[in-house]
Amino acid sequence: MAAPAKTLTRRDRNKLRNQQEILAAALTVFAEKGYRDASMQEIAERADFAVSTLYALFESKEDLYRQVSVDIGRRTGGIFEAAMARGSNAHEKLVHYARAKGEAYRESPPGVKMLEHELHAMRMEGVSSFPKNGIGRIYERFMLRIRALFEEGIAQGLFVPGDPVLMSMGLDSITNGLMLLAQSKDAAFTYDERVDEVINLFFAPVLAKPPADNAKET
Repeated sequence: MAAPAKTLTRRDRNKLRNQQEILAAALTVFAEKGYRDASMQEIAERADFAVSTLYALFESKEDLYRQVSVDIGRRTGGIFEAAMARGSNAHEKLVHYARAKGEAYRESPPGVKMLEHELHAMRMEGVSSFPKNGIGRIYERFMLRIRALFEEGIAQGLFVPGDPVLMSMGLDSITNGLMLLAQSKDAAFTYDERVDEVINLFFAPVLAKPPADNAKET
């Protein structure tokens, strides 16, 4: 027989609420300024807490950044995993992954901005400048999953022989480019409206056999 769930005390509930409010404020500040330029003082002011309260709940700015990153990774990762689970082979999984980027962006626009900050800074400053479990590292680990799907597709004869690293980078870049265009203030389309065109454009030279109209699947 399972043990009854432990009821949180008022103190525990207050602590949890404070943590969530601080995490939300930290996400906004990290999205605006990036990890290096964000400060615990500014996050405390945005959350309307004393700096001492932040340090009572989080060990450091690095710890806070890591927890924000893990939360974003969990939420957006769940979207991608659910989407890819609908595919029956590597190609279909990758098609569903590309389509799901629109939903992942809508889940956390600040999270996407935070990732953009970190990836740009990592190229300029190096990986060692950021927490080991920051959003950039989480993203890199997920891209290994995408690369593995290209490797699987090549091995199964779904894709032409090629470099799975370049293929994964190519799919990521072309869909990210569409996302940036769709976010511009003068955009006349959404990501979801044009993503199938981009998918077909990318996979046309990659597929070893013509797709069974995968871009029109539901």
